[in-house]
Amino acid sequence: MLNKFLVAGRMTADPEIQTKGENRLCKFTIACERPKRKGEEKPETDFFTCIAWNRNADVVVDWFGKGDIITLVGAVHINQYEKNGEKRNSTEVKVEEIHFSGGKKNNNTNAGSDEEPLF
Repeated sequence: MLNKFLVAGRMTADPEIQTKGENRLCKFTIACERPKRKGEEKPETDFFTCIAWNRNADVVVDWFGKGDIITLVGAVHINQYEKNGEKRNSTEVKVEEIHFSGGKKNNNTNAGSDEEPLF
């Protein structure tokens, strides 16, 4: 069996880190435009909820911000839960790899620095 997901998109907000016990967690969303189809005025956009743990969470928080392009490899997880007696599903991407794609949308104080990621 294989569960691999590859996506490149823009961060929709500045990521924040949370602590769950002894682990660090960063939950964030990226937007990925689909190619425009003939006759469409603008392309549709898909939004993917992503979860990075520990070192990957640190990298996301330290190196990416709202509007930055990020490329991720991960696994798709579908969570089933019940809310108000109704069964629901949520889909999340568990981040396994992070790739720098360039293309910062915002000015960043680290841009052009000699500092490199530590992963």
